[in-house]
Amino acid sequence: MVDTWIGYLLRTVENMGLMDKTAVIFTSDHGFYFGEHGGLFGKLTFDKRPDGSVFDSGDPDATWTHSPLFEEVVRIPLLVYIPGAAPGARSQLTSAVDLMPTVLDILGREVPREVQGRSLLPTIRDGGSGPGREFVVSTVPFANPGDPVRSVDDLLRMLAASPITTISTDQWSLLYSVDAGVSELYDLSSDPGQHHNVITRRPEVAKEVHQFLVKFMRDTSVPDHLLKPRLELGI
Repeated sequence: MVDTWIGYLLRTVENMGLMDKTAVIFTSDHGFYFGEHGGLFGKLTFDKRPDGSVFDSGDPDATWTHSPLFEEVVRIPLLVYIPGAAPGARSQLTSAVDLMPTVLDILGREVPREVQGRSLLPTIRDGGSGPGREFVVSTVPFANPGDPVRSVDDLLRMLAASPITTISTDQWSLLYSVDAGVSELYDLSSDPGQHHNVITRRPEVAKEVHQFLVKFMRDTSVPDHLLKPRLELGI
């Protein structure tokens, strides 16, 4: 379905003779589980009822439980067509917040100083030799266990467990939880499918990557009641 309708759109742009003056950016807000990692489906995981059955999406009393953000959810597609730019793949880390300044840069408009993203246009045009991000943070809105949230379906639901925040570098993926002993660390260079949690074998790496999260939260002025519980990494 996606291929069909994008095809209609691009064909219309081409038939109108606008491909040499039109930029096209394709991405997504998140990925989706289809049974990976022990049977995960969707994005977040519903908790169980007192009788052991799992809540469903239509139950207004449903709560969210432990919901890891593996690569299937946080590694989203990004395809960019810009007239005159040579085709090719880029391996640098980017974030969704980089899209708006990229569009402004393509249009020749100034990027406001308060914007936290950075334009990807130089990396696209120079063949991919420009630097990427040192790390990327992927998360649902920060909240603490017991907080009511509207993370998915706009219904106010309680958190039965800490939400997971994933911090990604070129090599490592840290799935961070406030709850002690729940965080996970994966070496994406040797384990891209994230099957082997190495946090107890590489605690020094986990602590180093965790500091990227602390820096991110401080740089973006996250309130103290959300920052303080995340200053420590319990392994």
